Amino acid sequence: MLISIIIAGLVIEVICTRIVSLGDIMQHIPQFSLMYSTAFIAYLFAVFSIRRSIVSNTDIHGFAFQTVEIAKGGKPSSKNIFWTILVFSLIFRLTLLPATPSNDIFRYLWEGKLQLNWVNPYSSPPASLNMEHLRDNFFSGISHKHLTTIYPPLMLMVFALADFISHSFVSIKSAFLLFDILSIFVLVKYLKVMRKEPANVLIYAWSPLVLVSFAARGHCDSLQIFFVMLALYLYSIQNKLTSIVSIGLAVMSKFASIIIVPFLILSNKSKYLTVLVAVVVLLYLPYISAGKGLFLTLFHFGTQYHYNDSVHFLILCLSLGSPFISKILTSVIFGAVLLYLCKKYLDKEYFKTRLHRDDNILRFAFWAVATLLILAPTVHPWYLTWIVPFLCFYHNWAWLVLTGTVVFYYFMNLPLFSRLIEYNNEWVRQEVHWLKLPEYLPFYFLLIYGFIKDQLLVNKHCSNSKLAVSKQA
Repeated sequence: MLISIIIAGLVIEVICTRIVSLGDIMQHIPQFSLMYSTAFIAYLFAVFSIRRSIVSNTDIHGFAFQTVEIAKGGKPSSKNIFWTILVFSLIFRLTLLPATPSNDIFRYLWEGKLQLNWVNPYSSPPASLNMEHLRDNFFSGISHKHLTTIYPPLMLMVFALADFISHSFVSIKSAFLLFDILSIFVLVKYLKVMRKEPANVLIYAWSPLVLVSFAARGHCDSLQIFFVMLALYLYSIQNKLTSIVSIGLAVMSKFASIIIVPFLILSNKSKYLTVLVAVVVLLYLPYISAGKGLFLTLFHFGTQYHYNDSVHFLILCLSLGSPFISKILTSVIFGAVLLYLCKKYLDKEYFKTRLHRDDNILRFAFWAVATLLILAPTVHPWYLTWIVPFLCFYHNWAWLVLTGTVVFYYFMNLPLFSRLIEYNNEWVRQEVHWLKLPEYLPFYFLLIYGFIKDQLLVNKHCSNSKLAVSKQA
């Protein structure tokens, strides 16, 4: 199997070098899509190779989730395979580091520079006339210049630190690439604690979506991913207080991670909630002068925008095209699902059927993130990186496939399919709804198929249990 892993790694590395040579992938979408698809096929080949080398068990208590565990008395995967995975993962990232980044990086550099000049990013948008003296060569690339920052305080602090080191693409990309690499090592430790095969880290470390999102495009979501996985890992080894601090830092990186907070707080003492609030307040203090501006842009995006959505788009159609109604309905549905998960999480009878409570915390976090992405009004490719670390523990083929088919998202930026339209005083690409079909149909087919298969396994398990009890009687 080592040879198979090496071959797949070499193919992905060749693709990485080709992606770098393209320049801006948004100017070469067909070529990039072909390369991404080729890398994804090689990646799937590597995932299948890893799965064949270890014991697979079907999990009958989730919806179509499969776990891959080290069997008792079984041999773990070869150290050579494990180190090959790690070495290649570092090589891929270093190869992609010089790639042309996303336009989002212009915003990161601007907001880092603002802070180094003692300007509050929540108070002054890039288009502000009193900011003219700070404009440089990166200014023209900033999107949504009329809006202040949307990012939480910890993210802004990382922008400032990276900009302090160097006002350059390489500096800001390296900062988030560092957290991406740290996530790999946290996942390895977490896999060992959960008695999973460490080689499963390949699912995150070699994911073309993760590689392109962080090493190539320089998106900032790696910061959130690192602190979320660190929080879950710390909780699993009973470092609950530091786990709460870590999830607080995750929320202050990106607000989406707040959905995981209940599963770490509900079963703990109230003092942990105090710690969480303290982390949030302390990080917001340097920016408190902005007042209501702290959340103004977040509210604007949350109520005005949607792009590449799936279930939310159907709700929008049922709402007669009203963004306000659709987002209210979506929020209610998500809130109901989250409340159900919290109730199930507190159900002691449910946990009697589980081997690991920690496993269930991880599982509930997985379900919460999955639900959020399914219902989200905006799903950019790099948002899907939030789910990838969980796939190291639960081999869900629907989500794995979606990280490949999401390549169709990029075609919405191709002039052949999409035209520029004016929206909220900006020129943006019009969303192409039919391009969502090849992106989402395989995902939902596999998700529904997995759910039905899982329920059949549950029914079979219950029937066998009742039969065993009746025989004993």
